[in-house]
Amino acid sequence: MSVSLSDAAAPASPDAAPLRPLLDARGLSKRYPNGVLACDDVSISVQRGEIHAVLGENGAGKTSLLKLLYGLERPDSGSLLFEGRPRDFRSPAEALAAGIGLVPQHLQLVPSLTVAENLVLGAEPQRGPLFDRAAAIQVAEHAMQRHALGVPVRSRVGELSAGEQQRVAILKALHRRARLLLLDEPTALLTPVEAEALFNSLRSLVREGLSILMISHKMAEVRDVSDRFTVLRAGRVAGQGVSRGMSAPALAALMMGREIEPLQAPRVDARGRPARLALRELTVLRASGRPALDRVTLDIAGGEILGIAGIEGNGQAELADVLGGLRRPSHGALMLDGAPLAAGNPRAVRRQGLGRIGEDRLHDGVAPGLSIADNLAALDYRAPPMSRRGLLDRPALLQRARETLQDFGVVAPGAASPIDGLSGGNMQKLVLARELAAQPRCLVANQPTRGVDVGAAQRLHRALLALRDAGAAVLLLSADLDELLALSDRLVVLFEGRLVAHFAADAVSPRTLGLCMTGALGRGPVNARLGAPFTPGLPPHGNPA
Repeated sequence: MSVSLSDAAAPASPDAAPLRPLLDARGLSKRYPNGVLACDDVSISVQRGEIHAVLGENGAGKTSLLKLLYGLERPDSGSLLFEGRPRDFRSPAEALAAGIGLVPQHLQLVPSLTVAENLVLGAEPQRGPLFDRAAAIQVAEHAMQRHALGVPVRSRVGELSAGEQQRVAILKALHRRARLLLLDEPTALLTPVEAEALFNSLRSLVREGLSILMISHKMAEVRDVSDRFTVLRAGRVAGQGVSRGMSAPALAALMMGREIEPLQAPRVDARGRPARLALRELTVLRASGRPALDRVTLDIAGGEILGIAGIEGNGQAELADVLGGLRRPSHGALMLDGAPLAAGNPRAVRRQGLGRIGEDRLHDGVAPGLSIADNLAALDYRAPPMSRRGLLDRPALLQRARETLQDFGVVAPGAASPIDGLSGGNMQKLVLARELAAQPRCLVANQPTRGVDVGAAQRLHRALLALRDAGAAVLLLSADLDELLALSDRLVVLFEGRLVAHFAADAVSPRTLGLCMTGALGRGPVNARLGAPFTPGLPPHGNPA
């Protein structure tokens, strides 16, 4: 299936002269030293005042394309025109000076510095030999007001939500007079409410003349937000066109080269079963003394998926850390199959049969400097067949890694290549593959498909459902409401550290969940034990009472 840009985006009248694009990349190709052909004769243009989406499978070359446009990598062949002038960026500084800004998927901000300090970093205002903090705050406030991106300029970045940090990164690029903004998965870390607020701000900036080239895996986002799209598949352009004229299945088929069948997961009613994972009055206090988790009580049975919905920062990270043994609770009990969970001891927790997919794969999911094979062996390298007589069995490690790459459709040069050379989505596939291979009795899956393409997400969803059907208990934390509603058997909502609602997943609407997530609906705390009633008084499919 293919869509022609010349047909889909033709001028309105035969006599109308085509507008000269702001960015015009022609025939860009890039082969990395490891042999991977990331971009193969890619041509793409961005008009002035438009949002252009780039989508494709993990490893299709999307991020590599942004690196070529921003001077992080240099193409082996091809040409680039920006504002009608030939360009050959040798560094990001040259691209930024020309008017191109990049906001990467993993934001490059300094958490310990304030918003204002991050904004002027590298071009700090001075008062004599000293940093002029008052001037920096004034600059930040002016930028915030000019671009309508509200952030608390005196707050430390590490204290902000993911959505606020995203706005800081965009403000930083705009402060350096970017006229073309490159966004790599801008909503990967955002809740639906935060994503909507971000795109409202971006639309305002586009009306003022900014142009945006963004990578996205979300079909609805591409159709609703962007003006035009380009699909990359295996490093080549597979289709281009006008976004609003495309259906989600058609976009997915362009990405994958085949039709994607919708996932249909039967629901499980496990309320008569014993609890595999049980939390009682679980409380975690922040350094300030305020509760991050406030008397959380819930059960998960073997063979069910319990979904946790909530706006980021309402206790999800603390819940995942406590269950994974990375943090001790301030109060309460945790039990796995009736035995106390070894709080504060990650290795002991894993020995008890609890697996964990971390929220940030780069920082707590993989060891970036090690190979794919070594990362896949992180949980069982001490035992046969991965080791013999105290020594690693390297052929066994490599053979299993090769099989995993094939089974999970991971695009990689080979099993011995460094894992940090993979795209984020391919890295995520390997993290989940490693956890599933350990056959956990309970799996805490925190944002399991973040930054993963539609085909890979469906593969990972099927793997989680298979784990459930094999008898494991699965706790699913996700900012993607569609994912929660598709996979969960029961759902609870966290708001300000409390459980405020408890639903059967097939009897609640995204709108009702969203209202509970913001505190507009729901009362707390409630408990989500297997025998507890579901939250009453919230209609499943209509307007709330």
